[in-house]
Amino acid sequence: MTTASDSNSKDPATGEKTDSPTALPFSRCVRWMSLAEQAVAALFLFVILATMGAQVFARYVFDSPIPWSEEVARLCLIWMTFIAAAFVMAQGGHITVDLLSPRLSVRGQVRLECLSHVIVAGSCLLLLFGGIRFVWHVGKVGSPSLEIPMSWWYSAVSVGLLLMAIHSIVNLLQVLATGRPTVRAGIVDEEAFHLNME
Repeated sequence: MTTASDSNSKDPATGEKTDSPTALPFSRCVRWMSLAEQAVAALFLFVILATMGAQVFARYVFDSPIPWSEEVARLCLIWMTFIAAAFVMAQGGHITVDLLSPRLSVRGQVRLECLSHVIVAGSCLLLLFGGIRFVWHVGKVGSPSLEIPMSWWYSAVSVGLLLMAIHSIVNLLQVLATGRPTVRAGIVDEEAFHLNME
C-alpha cells in the first residue's frame, strides 16, 4: 500500500515524473505561465490561419484581396514565435549540444546546468534592456497598411526575452532546490548516433 508521499511528483514544465515527493519551487506558477503562453500562441496561430484563409478566399473568389491581411498575419507570427519560445524554454525543448554533461559527475552536471541557466537568463536580460530603448524610439513609426506603431512589432522580442529570462531563473532555482540535473524528455543515448564505419 502506497501513501501520497511515496508517489512520484511531476515536473510542472515537462510533465515528467520526478523522484522528489515535494513540489518544486514555483511549480504552480510555472505551470500556469506555460498554459497561458501556449494559449496565447495558439490564439495567434488561429488568427494567422483565419486571416490567410480569408485573404485566399477574397482574392480568388471575389477578386478583391484584403490589403491588411498580410500585415496582421506577420504581426501575429512575430508574437507567436517569441511567446512559443518562452514555453519551449520552460519545457527544456530548445536545441542543446550535450557533449560535456554526460561525462561529468552528478555534482558537475548540476553546476554546468546552473551555469547554463545563468548565461541564458543574463543574455536575455541584457538583450531586453538594450532593446527597450530601440522599441521606445520606433514607437512613433506606423506600419504601412494599418498604421500600427512599430513598437507593437518589436515589443514582441522584449516580451519573449523577459519570459525566457523568468523561466531560466525558475529552472535555476529548481535545480538548486533538488540538487540534481534536470532529466529532459527525448534525450537519446549518445551511443545511438555512433555510425558503423565497417
